[in-house]
Amino acid sequence: MKKLILFVSILSLVFSLVACSSDKTSGSDKIVVWTQAAADHPEGKMFADRVKSYNEAHPDGPKVEIQNITRAGAGSGYIDKLNAAITANDMPDIFTLDGPDIGAYVDSGLLGELDGYMSEGFKDGFTQAIIDQGTVDGKFYGMGYSDSGVAIMYNEDMINALPEDIKALVPSLDQDWTWDQFIELSRKVDEFAKSSNDPVFANYEAAVSLLLTDITAGAYELGTYYFTPLLWGNDANIVAEDGVTVDGVLNSKKSVEALTKYAQLFAEPALASATESEKTFHTGKSALSVSGFWYVNELINNYPDLKFKTVRYPKMSEDFDGLYTPSGSWAFVRNGQEEDEERVKQIVEVMEWLTNDEASKEYFAKNGSIPTRINSVDAIDTNTDNPYHNDAWTVLKYQVENTNKSRPVSPGYPYLSETFAKDVILKIAQNKATDEATIKKYVDDASKKIELEFAKYKK
Repeated sequence: MKKLILFVSILSLVFSLVACSSDKTSGSDKIVVWTQAAADHPEGKMFADRVKSYNEAHPDGPKVEIQNITRAGAGSGYIDKLNAAITANDMPDIFTLDGPDIGAYVDSGLLGELDGYMSEGFKDGFTQAIIDQGTVDGKFYGMGYSDSGVAIMYNEDMINALPEDIKALVPSLDQDWTWDQFIELSRKVDEFAKSSNDPVFANYEAAVSLLLTDITAGAYELGTYYFTPLLWGNDANIVAEDGVTVDGVLNSKKSVEALTKYAQLFAEPALASATESEKTFHTGKSALSVSGFWYVNELINNYPDLKFKTVRYPKMSEDFDGLYTPSGSWAFVRNGQEEDEERVKQIVEVMEWLTNDEASKEYFAKNGSIPTRINSVDAIDTNTDNPYHNDAWTVLKYQVENTNKSRPVSPGYPYLSETFAKDVILKIAQNKATDEATIKKYVDDASKKIELEFAKYKK
C-alpha cells in the first residue's frame, strides 16, 4: 500500500514537472531503451539481440542503447528506478511498462502517442487484445511485445485413476466448458481422492490450486488477472468503459452471480484454499490448477516427473460467445516529453523494430513469449516431441487467436486491481463466503473504496 501511495504521489509530482520539461533528449545521437528484464535472463538477451540487429541494419541512424534493470517481485525494483528517473526529469526514450499500468502513466502525461508516427498498417498487425491494452481514450500508446494466457491444467495420473464416469467430465483440449462443469469435476475428484488408497493421491491436499497465496504475498495483480474473466464471461466487469466508474459495475447483479459461482470452490468440503502449500500442483498435491502460461516451461524443465494435461479456461456461461480469457503483458512505450517530431519518428521506428512480426517470432523462440502479432502466432510450435508442451500450447494458441481479452484500461488500475484481488477474490476464499448476500456486501464495500479513490479522476 505504501508503494502504491508513493507511486501515485510521484506521478502527481511528475505531472507538474512535465509542463516545464525541456526537450532534453532532442538531438541526441542515441536512443535509450529501458527494460525490466535482467541482462542474463532470456528476455534480456532477446532484447539485446534485437537492439544489436537494429544497430547493424541502421548504421547511419541514432545508435540504440539498451539498459536492463532487474525488477523485484511484481516489478517494484524497475518501477522504483523508473519513477526516480521521472522525478529527476531523466526518462529514457523508450521503456517497458506492464500493460494495465499504461492508463495511469497516460493520465499523468508521461507517455507519447504513437498514432501518426507508425508505419501504415503497423498497429493493425497486433492482436486485438494487445491493441486494446495499449489504447487510452482512443489513442494508441503501448506496443505489446508479449501476450500471456491462463488455462486449466490437470494431473494426468490422478485423472487416469478416476472411475470412467468422472473421467468423462474432463473436456478435450479443443472443447469449451463452463465454470459449473469445472466445479462439478473438481467436486467429484475431491470425493474420490479422499476415499481412495491409490498412491497417486498419497500427498493429496486439494482438488484445485488457485495460487491465491500470491495475493497474500502482495502480488495482487495475479488475482485480478486470473479471475476478472469470471465477470467478463457473464457480461460484467470490474470497472466501466470510462475506466473510473465502479459502482453499478463491480457490484452489479451479474458480477455477484459470477463471483458466487467462483465461491463454490470454497463450499465445505472446500475444493481450494487461500493458504495452499507452495507448488501445490507441481508437487502432486492437487489434481487441477488454474495455470498461467509460464507453467508450461516451469513444469517441463523443473518437474519432469509430473504428467500434466491442459484444457481451456472455463466459460461462465455456455452461451457466452465474447472475449473472456486472460491476456496481456508488458509493452514498449515512449517518453511523452519528447517533442521533436523527427526524433519521435526515429523512436517509434525503433519501437516497431522491437515489436514487429520478426521480433515476435524471435521472442517466442528464445523465451516462450506469446506472440502479439497476428502474423506471428503460427510461430507457436505445437508439434514438438513433448506431448504436454504441444497440448498446452495448442490451448493457449487457440485462446490468443479467439478469446483473449485485455484487462480494463483505467488511470487508477493499480488501486482497482489491489482492491478487487484483496477485498473480493481473496476475501471470499479466506472466509469461505459462498452465499450471494455476503458476496454482494464484499463488492459493495470494495466499490465504495474504489469510488472514493477514483473521485480524483472524474474531472
